[in-house]
Amino acid sequence: MTLATGALVSGLPAAVDKLVSPGLGSTLLALAAYAASHAAIQLPFDLFGGYLLPVWYGRSGHGRRTFLGRLLRGVVVYAGVVFVCLVALLAGGRLGNVWGVVAAGAVLSFLLLWRRMTVARSFARLGVESSADPLSDLVVSSDDEGFTGGVLGVVRPRLIVIPARWQSSLTPAQLAYVRLRRQLAGTSGTWRRGRALALAFTLLGIGLSAAMVGPDRLGTAGGTVELSLWFTLWSFVGLLILPTVSRRGVAELDTYAHSAGVSETLAKATARALDAHQDDEPQRPALVETIFHPIPSVQNRDEATARHILGAWDAARTAVYLGLAGGGLLGRAVHCNCGRPALWAFLPVD
Repeated sequence: MTLATGALVSGLPAAVDKLVSPGLGSTLLALAAYAASHAAIQLPFDLFGGYLLPVWYGRSGHGRRTFLGRLLRGVVVYAGVVFVCLVALLAGGRLGNVWGVVAAGAVLSFLLLWRRMTVARSFARLGVESSADPLSDLVVSSDDEGFTGGVLGVVRPRLIVIPARWQSSLTPAQLAYVRLRRQLAGTSGTWRRGRALALAFTLLGIGLSAAMVGPDRLGTAGGTVELSLWFTLWSFVGLLILPTVSRRGVAELDTYAHSAGVSETLAKATARALDAHQDDEPQRPALVETIFHPIPSVQNRDEATARHILGAWDAARTAVYLGLAGGGLLGRAVHCNCGRPALWAFLPVD
C-alpha cells in the first residue's frame, strides 16, 4: 500500500507513458515489466512470511530448497496471471473507456471464481483426491497446513472443498461439523451475501479506479499501471472494512449450527483444532481483530452468545483473491498467505 501510494505520488504512470513507444508490443512489454517488478519487490516478504517466520516458530515442514522451488513456481504463475489481467483491463480501456474496464473486470472476476480450483493448482501443488468419505464433496491435499478449502461457486455454491489433512487431524464428528457449516453457508444465504459483497466491492473499486485514471489514459500502458495502483489502494480499504461483515458471517454460521443441534463442546473443540492449523492465536487484541481479521479468535467465539445475526461469510478474503481482476497487488501480500502459494487462491476460512 505504501509503495502504491509512493508510485502514484512520484508520477510513475506518467513516466511509463513517456518511456513506452507507440505500439502494442511496447505496451505489453511495459505491463510485463510491471508484473515482474511486483514479483521482485514482494520476494523478500515472501521469504520472511513463507519461510523464515515459520522456521523461527518451528512450523516449517519444508527445507529451503523445496520452499524456494515451490515459491518460484507460484511467483512466476501469479505474475503471469497479473499480466493477463492487466492486458484484459488495457483492452477494456481501449474498447470502452471506463465501462469497458468495468466489463473486463466483471469477466475476469467470473473466470477467477469459475476456474478457482484450476487457478489454485497452477499456483501450488494441490492434489484433488477421490474419497469414499460421504462427508466430503471434494478432498484436496496440500503440504501447507493452512490450506482450508472453502465453497466453490460463482454466484451459487457448487462444491464443498475439504483439506485431506483434516481427515486425519480432526475426529469424524469434527469433520462432519465442518462440512455441516459449509452446507449451512450455502443454504442460509450468508455465502451468497459474502460473494455478492466481494463482487460488488471489486467492481466498484475497478470503476472508481478507472474514473481516477480518466478515459483519455485508459488503454495506455501508464494508464493501466495507474489503474492497478489505485485499485491496490482500494483493496487496502477492503482489508479494513470487510473483515467486520465476514466475522458476522462466522457468528451467523455458529448460530445456525447451534440451532441444528451441534453441541457447544464439539463446536469449541473444532474451532480450537482448526485454529492450531492457522494462526494458532486463540486470543487476540480487540483492535487488531476488528481491523484485519475476518475470522474471530477462538476466545471471542467461545464468549459469543447465541443470537440471530446476519453477516457475509468469506467476503473479505474472497475480495482479496478477486483483486486480481482489478490488477491489484495485495492478493498474496496479506499476513495469512504471504509466501504461501497454496493460499493465494484459497485464503483461509473458518
